Amino acid sequence: MESETIHVDGPAFPKLVKLLGGLIVGSLLFWFRSVQGNGDFVSVSSNGSLIFFASFSVVAYIYYWILVSRTRIDGAVISQTWYVHKSVKIHDITQIKFIVIPHLEWLIAPRLVVRVKSRGSYIFHAADPQLLAAFARISLGEIP
Repeated sequence: MESETIHVDGPAFPKLVKLLGGLIVGSLLFWFRSVQGNGDFVSVSSNGSLIFFASFSVVAYIYYWILVSRTRIDGAVISQTWYVHKSVKIHDITQIKFIVIPHLEWLIAPRLVVRVKSRGSYIFHAADPQLLAAFARISLGEIP
């Protein structure tokens, strides 16, 4: 029997997760602006502003990657774009867990957790139904 190759690509995170992330980023900016402009408080020090913007930069950077991250299964390789690109060969996987919380996929992105020979663990998120079906098939051992 000839081994099947699979080619699927899709967003790593659901639209609602992206929306909630945007609300968090916007709320942080709104909160900082209201604290800075409120006459009842002592004005925010330059160190406080620096700490806020450094922290906000990290949050915004992660949010950017939530927006643009994509997961791909291309032949025998699973990969996900992220601030550090993740990629593993399916035949290198020694342990696999497919984690889905029923009825909460819109909020908590389903994920595939894999342990790879001598390189530790990787987590791949998926929001696309075709990717989720491929994750399920891989976790059941249907795709070598």
